[in-house]
Amino acid sequence: MYISITILSLSLFAAFAIGALIGYFLHSGLKNLKDRLKIFGLNFRYKLVDYWFGFILTLSTVFVFYHFKECIALSFTEDFNGMNLIFLFWLALLIFPMFESFEGFGISIKKRKYEKEKEAITSDFHTQIMNAQIKNEQERKEAEHE
Repeated sequence: MYISITILSLSLFAAFAIGALIGYFLHSGLKNLKDRLKIFGLNFRYKLVDYWFGFILTLSTVFVFYHFKECIALSFTEDFNGMNLIFLFWLALLIFPMFESFEGFGISIKKRKYEKEKEAITSDFHTQIMNAQIKNEQERKEAEHE
């Protein structure tokens, strides 16, 4: 039976990731699992946008360097192959992080980094308040029973 290196490495990575999650939850306790999963989901959603930008930039950079001569030809004639648009898209991806907002051709693009950080901090603070309220309520109930 033959197993390819790719399948073996992906299986090992998946097993490692699942083991790490199980170890993390067992180490930190299962009391506030729902709250922790909610915080993890919010943070992952905001980080996904940043990772997606990095992934697209990396993929387009590799493509542009591999097909560099075709991409910089900039011929928009009948033998159009789309390489020019990929090159222009790559240039836009390189330039985009330098500006906070872009408005032109009826398009308005703004960075949301500050808003994302503010929302993450607010949700974390809200979760801490809720946990403190639950803990105080439990302590009050335990004090009443004694």
